[in-house]
Amino acid sequence: MSSLIRLATLEDAKAISTLAITTFHMACPASTPAEDIKSYIENNLQVECFENLLQSSQKKLHVLEFEGRIIGYSMLSLAPEPVGIPKADGIAELTRCYVLAEFHGAGYAQKLVSATLQSISGGVRLLVNDENDRAIKFYTRQGFSPVGETSFYVGQDKHRDLVMVNF
Repeated sequence: MSSLIRLATLEDAKAISTLAITTFHMACPASTPAEDIKSYIENNLQVECFENLLQSSQKKLHVLEFEGRIIGYSMLSLAPEPVGIPKADGIAELTRCYVLAEFHGAGYAQKLVSATLQSISGGVRLLVNDENDRAIKFYTRQGFSPVGETSFYVGQDKHRDLVMVNF
């Protein structure tokens, strides 16, 4: 069973959008209102959104393929807005990293993170919901460590996120 990680192309926008919509709920606490998840998806995860992201020089998207099917994706923001934490400002941000649930535990997400981090030089930060224990443990195993907290909105629902960095 072979997998491939590569830079995403404009032709991948529809597949990435479908994957993003399918996996987004994994990042949200169970208490997140359904209407806020729907709003976030409608405003951030549609095909047109990914077409715009793929054409931005400030974004870098990777896809993870398994037997020719896109099963994961990651996105780096090369010049993200500051979060007010000195160790986390001025570095790229891993803004998205998702793998279909059926492929969890097989090492694919680790390969995707590793390839994504190797694609740039310097440190990388990420935000992860403070209630997402699985993701926090995963990112800790990938060398990320918490340096503070910030807020992230899903629709109108305010979430508390850990800011983690990897140098």
